[in-house]
Amino acid sequence: MAVDEATKKQDALELYQIDDKAIVPFFKAHLDELQKFLQEHKGENLSLLVKLKQFIRTYRLPFNMQRYMEVQRTYIQQSLQSQIQDRQAAVSHWIQEHACRHRNRMIQLQCLYLERIKDKLIPEVQAMLERKLEKLQGPDGEKR
Repeated sequence: MAVDEATKKQDALELYQIDDKAIVPFFKAHLDELQKFLQEHKGENLSLLVKLKQFIRTYRLPFNMQRYMEVQRTYIQQSLQSQIQDRQAAVSHWIQEHACRHRNRMIQLQCLYLERIKDKLIPEVQAMLERKLEKLQGPDGEKR
């Protein structure tokens, strides 16, 4: 698969830097969805890391939405410097042409990044899921 010019430019500029501190809170904030997703994929013989990547690809959410939007705004500004005369039209055009690729690239980077931090991340996510399950089951071990 050929890499388009916008992606090459974005990679070269290293605009999207994943914030380690945002990853665990991301999964914590989406714990209900994650638990449901894992339950739906229970029969699949895949590691938790692979399932976390699938979750990210399925829900297509940035770890840190504010950072994602800042990066996208910066990239739009740099991409459109020559089209300043009609800024709104240029931004709308850029979003139509590049926003989907930008989001896809960000999701792919997040999944690749999970590989780098899997040894720390997997135990934390497993512990969160276990606490959530214990909370749902209650003190007598039966589901509420």
